[in-house]
Amino acid sequence: MKKKFGLFISLLAIVPVLTVFLAAPAAMAQAKYPSKPITVIVPWSVGGSTDMVARVGAKILQDKWGVSVNVTAKPGGKGIPGTVEALDAAPNGYTLLADADGSNAVPAAWGKGVPFKIEDRTYIAKIAEFPWVFATRAGVPWKSLDDVAAAIKANPGEVKWGWLGGTAGADGPVGQLKDALKKKGIDVSKVKFVTYPGGADLVTALAGGHVDIGSASTTSVGPMFSAGKIKLIAITGNRRYAGYPDLKTTVEQGWKTVTFQGHVGFAGPKGLPPEIVKALEDAVKASIDTPEIAKELAKIGAFPAFAGSKDFRTYVLELAKELKEL
Repeated sequence: MKKKFGLFISLLAIVPVLTVFLAAPAAMAQAKYPSKPITVIVPWSVGGSTDMVARVGAKILQDKWGVSVNVTAKPGGKGIPGTVEALDAAPNGYTLLADADGSNAVPAAWGKGVPFKIEDRTYIAKIAEFPWVFATRAGVPWKSLDDVAAAIKANPGEVKWGWLGGTAGADGPVGQLKDALKKKGIDVSKVKFVTYPGGADLVTALAGGHVDIGSASTTSVGPMFSAGKIKLIAITGNRRYAGYPDLKTTVEQGWKTVTFQGHVGFAGPKGLPPEIVKALEDAVKASIDTPEIAKELAKIGAFPAFAGSKDFRTYVLELAKELKEL
């Protein structure tokens, strides 16, 4: 009897040791994040604003941890397939979404039949914001938004307007301008809207004379503007962009409700573990305001605009509500 009791006591003593031993691999796995390459899915074309800001964000993570962070563009389908692929991935931190207004607030406000809800994802960190530019093909005489309004009022059926289908970030300023035109009594229902898969594609179409006007990021329009193949007529917001110091803002031109700013951040699938969210959030926060990152963002017409997980989520939900009211 004494031997059995002694064995029982011995087993009780071993249990805590076994518990610690068995729990150790899980704890080590958590501590090792990230232990392999991370993929950041961009649901738009290479060279667009989302893609370029995502690459700056990827550099932050790569420099922080020394692991490969691969930015992969999955354009097409109004940004929906790429967004869905990222959000349907395993919630382990190794597949992230380069989440922009075109994959969150805009489709939530204006999209029809969008197969996701903006509440059903994990917001990690907002990285940057940037203004949008209204550009025209080189052959039109328009020099301002007032000229565009006059042209649409006179011959709406002859104006071809390039956009990304009404669910992308570049469509934010388009929606605001359409709303402002309607309030001025100008009918935009006869304007021919032509859809493109990404900002770079839209700018190429403008340069080729296939459409008359469109909105894109400052970076997307740069090469074609420098080549004289497109014209820039306005930049959204109330402050001028250093890259185009002579380009008047929408507010300066009297279009005070056309102020839409783009944003890009990191998001992931619903259920991403809090410790992984914090690791990613802290990594972005630690570097976003450094002179090096500010310089990299300035090159692509953006500026640091960090928001942590909770604030990023709030920002997106409030923006979607605002856009829905237009």
